[in-house]
Amino acid sequence: MELRKSPRIGVHSRSFFARAPIDSEGAVVNLSTKGCKIVSDTDVQPGTVLKVWLYLPDHGWPLKVQLAEVRWTWGLAFGLEFLSMLPEDRQRLDRVLQAKQSLLIPADLCR
Repeated sequence: MELRKSPRIGVHSRSFFARAPIDSEGAVVNLSTKGCKIVSDTDVQPGTVLKVWLYLPDHGWPLKVQLAEVRWTWGLAFGLEFLSMLPEDRQRLDRVLQAKQSLLIPADLCR
């Protein structure tokens, strides 16, 4: 059963996330319009609400997610759902994902 609401694209980018007293960093390893997976040494729990800054390959400055919630954890990884971001950040995220998707080889061509 697939629980994700949108497909995720593999990436490898830096991220910072904050919620007092948590102020940490991690690596974004996959990304979608609705959320991402981060690998980090920081222990977070499902239900934790964070601010997140994603350093994506399209710019030197971060994309800011104003509100994200930890939905699951597994070892050093956790999944975030993006709850709130500015429209310009949402548009930027969409552009990055579209550019990444255009570089992917369709599954039916991989034989």
